[in-house]
Amino acid sequence: MSAFTNGILEHAPVELQARAGRRPAGERLNGHGHGHRPAPTDPESLRRYGWEVGERRAAEAYAPTENHVGLAPVAPGQGFAHWRVLESWVDQTARSKGDAWRDCRLVLRLYDISFIEFNGLNAHSLHDYPLPSLCGRTFFKQQRPAATQLAEAGFLLRNGEFIPAARSRATPFPPPGPSPRGGHTGLYVDERRRVEEIGNVWDQERILNERCRPRLKARLRTAALAWTSAAVGHDGAPARFVAELAAGQCKSGQEAHVFLPASASLPGDREIEGVFYHALDVKADGPPVERAAAFARAAESRLRDFPPFDLYHLHEWMSAMEFARPGGRPTVLSVSSVEATRRNGAPADELSLIVEGAERAAASAADFVLTPDWLRQRAAAELGVADERVRPFPMEGRLPNEWEAPLDYGHAKMEIGVGPLDRLLLFVGPVEHAAGVDLLVEAMPVMLQRAPQLRIGFVGTGGMQGGLEHRAWQLGVGHAARFLGHVEGSRLTRLLRASEALVLPSRYRVPFDDAVVDLARRAGRPVVTTHAGPAHLVRHEENGVVTYDNPGSMVWALDRILGDAGHAERMGRNGRRDGGDAPVWGDVARCYLDLCMVLFPGLTETP
Repeated sequence: MSAFTNGILEHAPVELQARAGRRPAGERLNGHGHGHRPAPTDPESLRRYGWEVGERRAAEAYAPTENHVGLAPVAPGQGFAHWRVLESWVDQTARSKGDAWRDCRLVLRLYDISFIEFNGLNAHSLHDYPLPSLCGRTFFKQQRPAATQLAEAGFLLRNGEFIPAARSRATPFPPPGPSPRGGHTGLYVDERRRVEEIGNVWDQERILNERCRPRLKARLRTAALAWTSAAVGHDGAPARFVAELAAGQCKSGQEAHVFLPASASLPGDREIEGVFYHALDVKADGPPVERAAAFARAAESRLRDFPPFDLYHLHEWMSAMEFARPGGRPTVLSVSSVEATRRNGAPADELSLIVEGAERAAASAADFVLTPDWLRQRAAAELGVADERVRPFPMEGRLPNEWEAPLDYGHAKMEIGVGPLDRLLLFVGPVEHAAGVDLLVEAMPVMLQRAPQLRIGFVGTGGMQGGLEHRAWQLGVGHAARFLGHVEGSRLTRLLRASEALVLPSRYRVPFDDAVVDLARRAGRPVVTTHAGPAHLVRHEENGVVTYDNPGSMVWALDRILGDAGHAERMGRNGRRDGGDAPVWGDVARCYLDLCMVLFPGLTETP
């Protein structure tokens, strides 16, 4: 039992001393060396004893024999310290220091020793608090939340020397929030225990699939058979596709060969932009079927001069007719049209029927057929191949942009902490009075009664943000509001596409609201605004809803969106605008190589 506890029990009633296991003076022992056990004390007596002990203030009467200092956390930004420095120690230290002791100061020195073994000199930082007396207690402001602190009470001399009188235990202080990592970032640890920060933990499935999926061999050798190529002066979409696809493969580190009929612009073999072009001796006149057969014989003869390629790509049926792939290597056939579409409804003659037969034979011999997206179903029916063997491909050189590519709406919502099945509305603009964002917050209680799964994302910053967050919790709708701050680029694109509407409850015109409406048009989402906002860009009930700048009108307008999802979808389609992006052939080439990995696992290697 400690001296401090003994000091308290000295002043306690006899019954309480007995309850604590202490024998009062004069008590006799029984035969086993123990005192007689007293009768149980009732709760009322215990409360009275406690009150008597408290009145006597035994703790204040106790004088410790050594210096001490202690720390305790009160809040993430506040701490509590208590200390006692003995006068005898002060007198002894003052005599040993002599004149250097004059004008010294009693201070509480705090050390930040987070994540280190403290040796007295290696603290991250230190801070001194002046103390008013040799004994006392005080509250202090924490300099850094979520840190481990250690305190020393002592004297700071004029020359900067610090003489500690006592040292506390290391005390961890809590962080300002439940976790210092309150965002969506995460850590990826690979098989070699290397750690890498990941921007969004909700992307874990995509990231793991990307890192674990097989990759193409280090240097893939492809042979393309075609009749035209823009690299040697030919015109047309098929010629451009042949040239750009081969050039993109070379830029990706692959080896590409293209076999073409000899011409004035290609009299012999040449290397153009890293692509090896080989001239074939094929006559330029005669019926198409005879020329296609001659091309096949010339290509087979020339391919004997090369080791077998990893992949053979045949462009159009005239390059694939009667072609025998060496060693059963993977083969792809790309067609930009079929004979049935080229006839454009005209009856088939004898030559047309022969061409249709040649197309079906070429398609059946190839492993897969690539067509433009609009031609896929028609090509599968006309060529007589299974649907899974016909793959859509951007042969015109334009991949779906970020507004058109497939998007997991639930995943996009989870990025901002919203459930995948929740109904999301989006505000984009300055969080200011002119933008009317407070009207949207005031309308939320009624809207949540009608649509409990409603969630509203507020994109933008401004002076009203803190007050609106407080107001949302005051109204009981804080769980449904997401104040996202500044968001731009692809993340804003995903949010707009995952939302059901863009809401601009403007009191006045604000900068860039025209641009925000344009983003909603590209995402195919209706716009809800007011007569004071960008109403000139919205046709009421056709591609959006125009209302008035008050909470009741906002409730009515949002109910038009949430109450009739089909009508909202039609309004979004009516206002949809195409981005009209230019072809990016480098992306097309990467898409082609990714498709090859999926179609032909034998061309890949495990990472």
